[in-house]
Amino acid sequence: MKRCNLLLIMTDEQRFDAVGYQNPCVKTPNLDALAEESVVFDYAYTTNPSCIPARAAIFTGRYPSQCGAPCYITPLPKKETTFMKLLQEGGYYTAVVGKQHFWKSEIEKGYDYMDIVDNHFPPAVIDDKVRESDFGLPANLTVTDQVPSYIRFLWENGFKKGEELFEEIDDGGIYRWKEDEKYYVDAYIGDKGVEWLRNQKPADKPWFLTLSFPGPHMPFDGIGLPDDKLYEEEDLDMPQTEPADILEKPPHFRDIFSKYGKVSEDGRAIEGGLSEEQIRKMRKAYYANVSLIDRKIGEVIEELKKSGEYENTLIIYTSDHGDYMGDFGVAAKAQYLSEVLMRIPFLIKPPVRDFRGYHEKSFVSSVEIAATFLTAGGIAVPDNMQGRSLTGFYEGVPERQEDIYMEARDLRGIRTKDFKLVFYAEREYGELYDMNQDPWERHNLWDHPAQQKTKQELLCRLMNHMVRLGENSQAAWNMGAPEI
Repeated sequence: MKRCNLLLIMTDEQRFDAVGYQNPCVKTPNLDALAEESVVFDYAYTTNPSCIPARAAIFTGRYPSQCGAPCYITPLPKKETTFMKLLQEGGYYTAVVGKQHFWKSEIEKGYDYMDIVDNHFPPAVIDDKVRESDFGLPANLTVTDQVPSYIRFLWENGFKKGEELFEEIDDGGIYRWKEDEKYYVDAYIGDKGVEWLRNQKPADKPWFLTLSFPGPHMPFDGIGLPDDKLYEEEDLDMPQTEPADILEKPPHFRDIFSKYGKVSEDGRAIEGGLSEEQIRKMRKAYYANVSLIDRKIGEVIEELKKSGEYENTLIIYTSDHGDYMGDFGVAAKAQYLSEVLMRIPFLIKPPVRDFRGYHEKSFVSSVEIAATFLTAGGIAVPDNMQGRSLTGFYEGVPERQEDIYMEARDLRGIRTKDFKLVFYAEREYGELYDMNQDPWERHNLWDHPAQQKTKQELLCRLMNHMVRLGENSQAAWNMGAPEI
């Protein structure tokens, strides 16, 4: 039996409601069409709100705290194994085009073909040589001795400075794109993905491709793209939260707010935050970027159909995490487990002819991507990988879960249909929200007298997850040991 091809399409920092099939304000006709033939997971969550740990969990099928990459500055240890490597060993030709964010990791990535571009935007100086300043923090441009192909492409087309391509128009991190869209990084990645499918995919074995767009991650530079004409600022959806909601949250929420407004010395009062005008402009730029990516995904789907590969290709589309995008008067992300950071778009288009898509309301995690691809490829899933294969959701035998676990260094979280709890290690404070009455997490019930029983029940459920994450935690205590 012919094995199916596997395609992982990823974006960076795209929140769950930044796609047309969830939010009519966002124009994504190609993803909307794909959703009609897919299982759309309405309650999909990332493991971590930051790029490096979230992606490490996807690559290994292990939570960031398990695989040794719990933070933004913790590269994936060499001893870990990626699911791409297991696919490679199992007979798949493996390839990547776009962002990965392995940073300084020395792990064997598991790709036969690599065109890794971690850049979100053109650098200040465009050169065909790696500069010393390109190394260092994860946000820097490279940790290899080669210039990324995107930067070389810009240099070969005569660009020498990033300012030739885009310019800042607002101090809220909003930029205008000034050049032809073909020089925009997400357009470049999409074009390279189509090129790989057309000219480089193997004919003699099944293949796996990661096509990973660096957008719509900040800077918010979609204004100036053709797609910004799809959006009128006055018609865009706006946050259902207020900056003052920050005051009900743990102390470190003041830190991200201080980047956009003022916090009193005692932390009990705030002022400012992103203005309504800034938020509208930011969302226009962000949504325009999403719409460009959608067009490029449409071109990828069309190429698969032209080559006759579409029906035999399993496609997963998702993002690594979300963005505040004006909620609580702030943008970007950090060490928080807020819904708009943790909940992500996620769909699976099965390798099934004429599949009728549907929306699934139970919880899934991006850590389950690894087991899903391995199972679909007929390859055994290692015992130390977390989660289920999600193939059952299109094969008619779904295994549903009633809660979802998430983490961010000192934070551990659990979400059920009705409530969400965030535990802060070695702190007396935490977060508890009634997700039916307060889906945008404005009112923290951690200390509310009427919710203490609920808090204790959720803390026990959270502890159950944390116990199960231990290495070999499912092993028997001893031969003949009694059940406890």
